[in-house]
Amino acid sequence: MIRRALAAAPAASVNTAVLLLCQVVGIAGVVSIQFVGSVVGERLARDMRLATVPVAVLVLSSALGTWPASQLMRRFGRRPCFIAAALLSAGCLALAARGVETSDFALFCTAVLGVGLHGAFVQQYRFAILEGQPSGRAPRLLTMIQLASAAGILPGISLFGLLEGRTSSTMPTTLLILAALQAISALSFAAYRPQEALAAGASAAREASGARARALYWPMVAMGAGAFLVMSLIMVPTPLQMCGVEQRSVKEASWVIEVHLLSMYLPSLSVGALLKRVSIATLQGVGLGFLLVGFMISWAPGLEGHLVGLSLVGIGWCYVFVTATTLVARSRSGAERFRAQGVNDLCVFAGSGAASLSSGALLSALGWSGLLHLGVVLVVSLMALAWNVHRG
Repeated sequence: MIRRALAAAPAASVNTAVLLLCQVVGIAGVVSIQFVGSVVGERLARDMRLATVPVAVLVLSSALGTWPASQLMRRFGRRPCFIAAALLSAGCLALAARGVETSDFALFCTAVLGVGLHGAFVQQYRFAILEGQPSGRAPRLLTMIQLASAAGILPGISLFGLLEGRTSSTMPTTLLILAALQAISALSFAAYRPQEALAAGASAAREASGARARALYWPMVAMGAGAFLVMSLIMVPTPLQMCGVEQRSVKEASWVIEVHLLSMYLPSLSVGALLKRVSIATLQGVGLGFLLVGFMISWAPGLEGHLVGLSLVGIGWCYVFVTATTLVARSRSGAERFRAQGVNDLCVFAGSGAASLSSGALLSALGWSGLLHLGVVLVVSLMALAWNVHRG
């Protein structure tokens, strides 16, 4: 009966449901490592300078996997690649649980490598969801995929807080639960039916015809990568600062990071309405303003400084990243768009990876205040780039 129902349903609708479900689960797996990676890293490596290495491995493996992921999907199709990547993530999360249980830092980092590679395929869901869909549905579908990302934060982080104190092996148990969810997402891809990029591709070709749109490609790639860099610079070491330096509980840190991640995705609901009233350049400037104010408020002592500061940084990241991605998507068309999307994702992950890899050492060398000073300088640099690009 289920098989007949799937066969009768429009392929695009089935694909949308499958991709939204798998986006939730995929983001949950990635976010779980983003949250506990630095805490586990300090515990296993016993050196604050190495604490953020697992998160850096996660981000860098996602960055390095973007190009191979696009090439594999061009050759073998989306469905087999999505299934294989989800199964890889399930196995690696189980391996990460074993690494935590045995206090094996190298094993944990190796497992995180596989989770990061899966993240490269998860990034392709936002392109896959547009295939076979009318171009007019693109904003709505992109908003839905952003909301699915926000929904993935809840199991990705909340499980650690919910299980704290209820089991003697909180982290391994949580990672095993997340591994089971990845296996379920792999099974759900059996219902996925690949579609051709029809109307969306034609619309992109029309939008990308102008020389102005093409000229914006590299500045907007830099803007998107820069937004990820400054956001990661403060997000990745925050659990380390709160739990390791300020001696706060894991539950408080999980609450701050959860609110921050929700702030990264929920404002996407307002993008469509805002762009009816202001230009993309104006909205991008508003996002940069949120980033700057968020870094400044993070200087405030106590839990409130972390909570409000990271929330504003999340909102700023959303507006900057969405506007930059929109302009990148308009800048290239046809077969050229696959290469452009791959290069864009590679640069974005490289920026985030650089911040993740260095943030632990920077926190150790500069302290929290010095790290925030560096963040302010980087945000002001992005403001200068945006002004130079959009002033015409």
